[in-house]
Amino acid sequence: MKTLKTVVWQVKSRYALVTCINNGRGVVVEKEICPESVNSRNAHWVNQTSIYFREKLRALGVLLAEPYTFVEREGKAIQCSPYVGLDLDEVFHEGGATPAVLRELLSTISGVLTQKEREVGIDARLSNFCLGPDGSVYYVDTFPPLVKYEGRFLVHFPNPEDPEIVEQELKRKFDPLGILRRLRFSVLAQDTGIREANILAAIGNVMGEAFSGEVRNFFQALPDNKELSVALAELTLDDPDAIRELALRFMPLRGEARTKFFHQVFDLSSNFCPLKITAEERMSRIHDLFAGR
Repeated sequence: MKTLKTVVWQVKSRYALVTCINNGRGVVVEKEICPESVNSRNAHWVNQTSIYFREKLRALGVLLAEPYTFVEREGKAIQCSPYVGLDLDEVFHEGGATPAVLRELLSTISGVLTQKEREVGIDARLSNFCLGPDGSVYYVDTFPPLVKYEGRFLVHFPNPEDPEIVEQELKRKFDPLGILRRLRFSVLAQDTGIREANILAAIGNVMGEAFSGEVRNFFQALPDNKELSVALAELTLDDPDAIRELALRFMPLRGEARTKFFHQVFDLSSNFCPLKITAEERMSRIHDLFAGR
């Protein structure tokens, strides 16, 4: 008897068409990687670099959805894993933002934060993690791979050629303070009651007070902790995270307006902005958003 597959949900993310499927034996998540960019010429490379990235993450103790399968189907790179639970964006939105969840998240990325050399990165946005039924936090969005592969750093897909952009992405996604900076913004952007002090407490609990003290000093120098006029004067597209952090001061309260504001700021500030506009137009729109126009 043939097992019927039921689609539970389907979303188009920045890098994949993601489909949650009940296949009669369990619930799995299937990702068709970048359907507009992946074809028979590069599907094998996409899967091979993803396999390598996951091996490196696993060696550093990062919890991943397992087993994870890779196939090439009609020129497409298809990656599949078990469904492990709600992503942390949803968990936090539904009132599940607790110190325990923060500690579990930091525990799963602690090996990346303490690696001796730049080799493995992680994109520490809440939506890239899921809360498992055992209370553990799993890193589930492992494409694009953030890893040094065959002597070359992979920081995005398609990977940038400009060495300055590559260095910016390394600081943001491979260096421990950059990783925690992205996590801090992702948490504070939710406005669920978790504050910077809670994040620092969780860091201290998992990583130790000396490490937490270094992070505290770093956080204090971020734009949303500066005098507003100074932060605005220093605003530049060379620092996407600074723009997003300063946006915390201007975001509407929770709800659709806040979500829309967040997505606009994210796209306009990205090194890989999807909008076909000039840098001057991007900065103008950012200032208009901050001014409520």
